[in-house]
Amino acid sequence: MDKKELQKEFLLRQKARLDFKTFVLLKWERYNNTPFLDNWHYDFLCKMLESTTPFDDNQNIITRLMLNMPPSYGKTEIIARCFIAWALGKDRKRKFFYISYSDELCKKISNQVRDLLKSPFWAGIFGTTPTFLQDNANEFVLKEGGGLFVTTLKSSLTGFHAHQIIIDDPIKVIDMNSKAERMRVNQNFKESVLSRLQDNKSNITILMQRLGDEDLCGFLLDEKHFEPEVINQWEVIKLKAINETQETYTIKDFHYTRAPNEALFPQRHTIQELENLRAQMGSDEFSTQYLQEPQVSEAGFFEEVYFVRIPSFEQNAQNEYIFIDNATSLNTNADNRAIVCIGVEEYKEGARYVVKDCLFGIWSEEETILNILQMCASFSSAQVFIESEGGGLTLERLLQRELVKTNTTLKAKNKPLITNTINTYTPSRKISKVEKIKALRPFYNTGYLVFLHNARGLEQIKKELLSFNPAKPFRKDDCIDCIASALAHSSVVPKRKENKERTQSVSYYQKVGNFRI
Repeated sequence: MDKKELQKEFLLRQKARLDFKTFVLLKWERYNNTPFLDNWHYDFLCKMLESTTPFDDNQNIITRLMLNMPPSYGKTEIIARCFIAWALGKDRKRKFFYISYSDELCKKISNQVRDLLKSPFWAGIFGTTPTFLQDNANEFVLKEGGGLFVTTLKSSLTGFHAHQIIIDDPIKVIDMNSKAERMRVNQNFKESVLSRLQDNKSNITILMQRLGDEDLCGFLLDEKHFEPEVINQWEVIKLKAINETQETYTIKDFHYTRAPNEALFPQRHTIQELENLRAQMGSDEFSTQYLQEPQVSEAGFFEEVYFVRIPSFEQNAQNEYIFIDNATSLNTNADNRAIVCIGVEEYKEGARYVVKDCLFGIWSEEETILNILQMCASFSSAQVFIESEGGGLTLERLLQRELVKTNTTLKAKNKPLITNTINTYTPSRKISKVEKIKALRPFYNTGYLVFLHNARGLEQIKKELLSFNPAKPFRKDDCIDCIASALAHSSVVPKRKENKERTQSVSYYQKVGNFRI
């Protein structure tokens, strides 16, 4: 290099020491040797993270930071792989905790940070290669006293006190279904994280996608668990995949105005791709994980303990009914449709309803009709009921037309025809959809609404039941709405025992002398 190039390189490295975003870009260019897919939200994240440190005489340290953003938008790269390494370059006495949902991920991050610290690239930015007093995947300590300890919130934190505790997705998506797992993560934070801070200027940064109203962020912002003055200490930033209104993001010398309906990271997901994702995931999950507006995962109206599966041999003689929630549109971007088969049998002093099968999904017109016909073929004696409103009459007409074609084909192949009776009905206007679903609870709680063990769609039904909240009814409830419609319909009755069976039973008891009136 000539003198001019050396001077340019010196200034670039100096800037990387001072400016975190410059360090990120240089790392990707010289350490990762991979192009960096840049976007404005990375500049914003970098400035927010800089503000959590006392570097460069920062007098406005953020001690509690909560950043919510969609999955796979680069948060772990920025906060874990890059930020910890950059901050340790600035101050080798600085101590970090890194917390995530699995030991394997934590160790992987620790190894990646250690490799970066040992690299010629890092030494070129910060002057010298660090000396490690302790060097393993769970914990590393530098000669100056700083370092990194990695763990999960599955148990209490131990080890050194930290200047900064970074929490990156503390619970797996699948574990959010477990109340016990949620409580364990939340309680371990409350009982052990706060006690691990080095001093009053130490920082806790939580960077995660929202997973539900009872995830860690929801727990920390809930006045049932913390006083308002404690909650107000949190700086809460929501980066939504799509924003409804114009929003301005300002931190230090960074300023960005985001237009209404602007994708957060267009190179990752365009607006159209996000809408397709919404259709695939469902509005609830998309709202929670991508818009950072969590929906209730368990509202408590229906309790999991009463969700009863029964084996096939426990069923009695039944009448079978197929109910269809055809949503308000056959457009592929509409809500889920649902098709539920319910068997009704005499049970104790009343009727028991057995959910025998459930199909649900965002279907085209053709797919909807095909799924109905397949359900009819599986339950040949079942009567079919389609609500007339919301396109039901159109669906019934198209279904009848397709049924003629299907039966013509079956007849030519000498196969049994589909002979289910197809009915349309007008729902009662005296009871709302919410009240109709609420009416399921006494049946559900007393074992008069049960679920066949091998029925399809049971996890979706359970999810809808457990998340049903009468105060917030505008959620995905297509399957349980079908079930509620069946139980509310006057034609849905149990199969009565034949007189012949009763006569035989009476004769038997008379013979053995145990007949009682």
